[in-house]
Amino acid sequence: MTAPLVTIVIPTFNRSAMLRRCIDSVLAQTQRCEVIVVDHGSSDDTPAVAAAYGDKIRYLRRDVDHGVHFCWLDGVIAAKGEFVHLNFDDDFLAPTYVEKCMALMAPDVGIVFSKVALRDEETGRIDSELFAEFGETGVRSASAFMHKHVRGLISPGATILRRRDILDALFVGKVPFARHEYRGVGPDWLMTALATLRYPRIGFVAEPLAIFSHHAGSITVAAGADKEKKRALRRAYQESRRFYALLWLAQTFRLDLLADVTLVCMKLKANLASGLRRLFSPRNRKSQ
Repeated sequence: MTAPLVTIVIPTFNRSAMLRRCIDSVLAQTQRCEVIVVDHGSSDDTPAVAAAYGDKIRYLRRDVDHGVHFCWLDGVIAAKGEFVHLNFDDDFLAPTYVEKCMALMAPDVGIVFSKVALRDEETGRIDSELFAEFGETGVRSASAFMHKHVRGLISPGATILRRRDILDALFVGKVPFARHEYRGVGPDWLMTALATLRYPRIGFVAEPLAIFSHHAGSITVAAGADKEKKRALRRAYQESRRFYALLWLAQTFRLDLLADVTLVCMKLKANLASGLRRLFSPRNRKSQ
């Protein structure tokens, strides 16, 4: 049986040196993958780096940067695979990441993710590993994922999701009802969280197969060093959590049925208003 195609989307911006390592790691996967590099406005030698890989990758470029959401969206829309992994340009993967994650994917599984190794970019040392609390490799309830996710972030950089679920969840402006935003933060949390409303189970690989780089140029590190940025980051994530809570309430208490009743009432009101306008219009009064 042929394994389903997984597309690895690599959004990038002015990180050509790190990009090489990232692309090499995804091309070294033990399971066949499609690789799409999406470049929004890089002014360094990123185009040359991408060109050196020839037809091993697909390279999408916009000369003007329209923001991180559109960069992700360009890649996901272009993906041919049913499943997508977003791999940020400063991170990289162990060769068996896709193979071992996809071994747990099933029709009732919405997300599969692995442990993450946090690597200091300056020293090359692995400082720590994330998600050890999930225990052994296997499939478990989606609520186990959300117990962790609602208190922090399980980055898309550690996960494989279905393409259609990412497209449904990837808001390219503000998250609905949000008052605060910060450099693309929020939808990265939301795209993984919303999958738990559609599928009852998640998969977890208890090996650090995704390696995240810790360096001064990353958004989270930069925000952690600045109180105002840290506050903006926290607010943006909170907006996504609030929207998720609203959707959870709507699904749990079948508020869609209340919406159906409301729509019927709105339609009746509109029909009544239209009928009254026709009845009392100047043309009708003149004919009387």
